[in-house]
Amino acid sequence: MKKMLVFAAILCCTFGLFAKFGDPKPELIQLTFGLGADFEGWNQAGLTVGADIDWNVWEKATTSAHDGSGKMYAGLDLAAQWWIPTEGGFKHHSIMIPVQGNFMYLFDTTKMEGAGPLQAVGPWYSMGVGFNVFTYEGVDSTEANFEASFAWGIGAQLSFNNNWGLKAGFGGNAGNHWHQDFFMAEASYRF
Repeated sequence: MKKMLVFAAILCCTFGLFAKFGDPKPELIQLTFGLGADFEGWNQAGLTVGADIDWNVWEKATTSAHDGSGKMYAGLDLAAQWWIPTEGGFKHHSIMIPVQGNFMYLFDTTKMEGAGPLQAVGPWYSMGVGFNVFTYEGVDSTEANFEASFAWGIGAQLSFNNNWGLKAGFGGNAGNHWHQDFFMAEASYRF
């Protein structure tokens, strides 16, 4: 498990090196905010805020509709998640801070008939390290534990006019003798 965490951290730190030669600035920076649903455990509802910072690593020019044209991105997916206690009272709190490398391909939909405000759509995949704080409020004291985990996510991204988007997918964390699996839906705004 430790080797996987080290590999994921190195992978996250090097994604920016794959950017197109001579273009050191990220092409895509988007803020994300949304809600999550955990499939098991004490904390089944979650809130998240974050930022995606991606570099354009490959591009196929748009010539016609349905030709597979679009852009491939690689970068970082940063977030802060609070998993709200839903069982056992308001005692078990989980705060997750995943730092993940991100791959995404957005198909250009601007030439597709009936696409309306949809500008691009495509899959994304991320993996990296989660920094997690677990707290438990007892009768006389509050206990807090910190643990690193392997974090991952996979889903789809929709990009609309006026820089708004929707990002949804499944993700999770795997730590020492525990795991978390969830669905997350996020609105995004691009700069």
